[in-house]
Formats: sequence, structure tokens, C-alpha cells
Amino acid sequence: MIPVNRPLISQSDIEAVTGDLNATFISGESPPVARMEEELAKVVGVNHAIALSSGTSAIDLLISQLKIGKGDTCILPTFTIISTVSQLLRIGAKVKLIDADPLTWSIDSTKAAESIDSNTRLILPVHIYGLPADMDPILEKSNQFGSKVIEDSAEALGVEYKGRRCGGLGHAAVFSFYANKIVTGGEGGAITTNDADLAAELRKYRTLAHESERFVHSGLGWNYRISGLSASLIASQLSRIDLLKVRKAEIGALYNKGLSGHPWIDVAPEETSYSKNLYWVFPILLRRNSGYNAKTLQLKLKDLGIETRRFFCPMHLQPLSAGYKFDEFLEGDFPVANNLWENGLYLPSGLGNTDAEISTVIEKLWLLLK
Repeated sequence: MIPVNRPLISQSDIEAVTGDLNATFISGESPPVARMEEELAKVVGVNHAIALSSGTSAIDLLISQLKIGKGDTCILPTFTIISTVSQLLRIGAKVKLIDADPLTWSIDSTKAAESIDSNTRLILPVHIYGLPADMDPILEKSNQFGSKVIEDSAEALGVEYKGRRCGGLGHAAVFSFYANKIVTGGEGGAITTNDADLAAELRKYRTLAHESERFVHSGLGWNYRISGLSASLIASQLSRIDLLKVRKAEIGALYNKGLSGHPWIDVAPEETSYSKNLYWVFPILLRRNSGYNAKTLQLKLKDLGIETRRFFCPMHLQPLSAGYKFDEFLEGDFPVANNLWENGLYLPSGLGNTDAEISTVIEKLWLLLK
């Protein structure tokens, strides 16, 4: 089976982790964590990076420290992973969903900006599959009303928007270092920000909210620390992210060339007017004439020895949406997201996937025409 993602672990990564393991730097307060934070802040171009156990814990902690609460209006894309939305639903925030942009599949920034008003506390755009959301309309309107903007940059480490790195555009941003990310620690996450006061609060509350004296607490925190070994692996990979980006571009180029002219398949653009695709994954969208949808093509490719992943199931279609209160929407309000769920999947495109494997995937997609 050709895996949908094979991580690329270099000899330098192994040596970095082995060195920290031999030094017993394994805890969430060991030197590799500080090294990871320093490297990430440098890559993103911000003053502060706070390492955490996962991208999900990063979102949850940030929402808590921004004092988002019950009834607060928050604007999010419907086309996203559940982690982006789950904490807001738990606390009873008023979640207003926005359709995906038909070009980038990130949040439709025009519709998002139109929805921002004096009641909006938070906008949480998600940069999807290696192309960022168009941020300027969202940032301009949010500044007008004093709303906070958190970027979900879990899929956009190293991606640039008009020459600026994603993760440094809003008030804060979250990252994930899960096994399929361009930089991975197996697990792990982080928050980036230029707000020094917020960074100090996040550092305090990620580790049980200890006061100056340990085991003395003035608030309720969490154990959201990352392990030293995960941080060591992440720091090692961050130091060579430019090389990793080159490999992602090569994978994107192989697929774009190999699938050019395929009568069933649409692909994400190589670039937009404000960004270049990093190809965190290589996504395809089936046309109506394909004879397949995402589910049936996924099963067919599995029979041919190729693992794929379907796109995100939109929030408005999630079974849990019956039990949680999203802001009012009408049937048919999300045609782009509905089509992405029905007809989208992404192909093997991990940094460790070989050119030969990618060629095999392309060959099989053409053979299916017959």
C-alpha cells in the first residue's frame, strides 16, 4: 500500500533526538522546548512562540485566554477539521459558519468580512491544504470592530501571504506538528503571537498555572506541555524547513504535470494573486462526469494499493451539529463546501513518499479512464 503520508526523518533529526535523549532532556520544560520555540518564532517572523502538546490544545488554550465565552459570536469556515470548532461549541459560543472560497477552498474572505460586526468577538480563518485564506479583507474589517483574528495555520507552516508568513498575520495563530505536517514531532502544537502579555499568560496556563512558587495556583490551568523529544525533532526540522518546502514543491509539480488534461480531475491552483501553493497535501476535486465521488474513488484506489484521504466533512453536515447550536443557516448555504466533501480527496504526498510512488498514483488515475 502506498501510504497517503510517509514522514521524512533525516539522519540529523535522529542525531538531534538521540542527543537530547542521552542528555535526558525529555520533559516539557527541557532545553529542546525553548529551542523549538526560538526556531518557530524565527520561521514565522513573530516575537513569541509557545510550544504545546497538540494543535487542538493550542486552539483550546488560546480561546480560553482570549476570554471567549458563552454567547460570544465567532466566525469560522464550515470547511475545516472539528478541532477548530470544538472548544467554541463546548463553551456555548455562537458559531457563525462561512462557505469555502471556490478557488482556494479556505474561508470565503468576502463573505467572512461581510459578516463581521460590532457583536463579533473572534474570526478564525483556516489556511487549507497549503493555500492561505485571503486575509486582508478579514483583518481590515476586524480592526474596524476590535475583533480578534486567530489564524489556524496547522496546514500552512512556511506559507506566505503577500510576502508575510502565515502565523504572523492576526493577533495570534496556532500550528500543529502531527505526523503528516511539513514539520513533525509525531504530535505537538504551538501558538505564535506578537502580544507579550498574551504569551506570558499562555506559558503560565499551559503548565497548570503555577505561581512563582510551584504547586501554588491562582487559576485553573492545563497540562498542555509538549515532550522534550517531540520538541527536539520539531526544532531539528524547523532548521531545514526551506529544504522541506523545496520537496513539497517538487511533489506538487510532479502531480500537476502528470495529471494535466485529466478529464475528471480539478486541482488546486499553483498560485493565487497573493500566495504560492506550498502543497501541504496534494488535493484533487472530481468533476461531475467522473463516474466516481470521493468515497467510491477512495475505495477503488485502495483496491489498487493506494491510500488516500477524503476532504473534511463540513461542520454543518457533522452528526453532532444536531446537538450544538450553530448560527442559523439555510439548506444550500454552503455549495462549495458541500461539493468539496462529496468529491474531494488528497493523494499520497508526504515528504517521504517517493517519485516512483507518485508516478504510480498518476498512472492508476489515468488507467481508471479505461
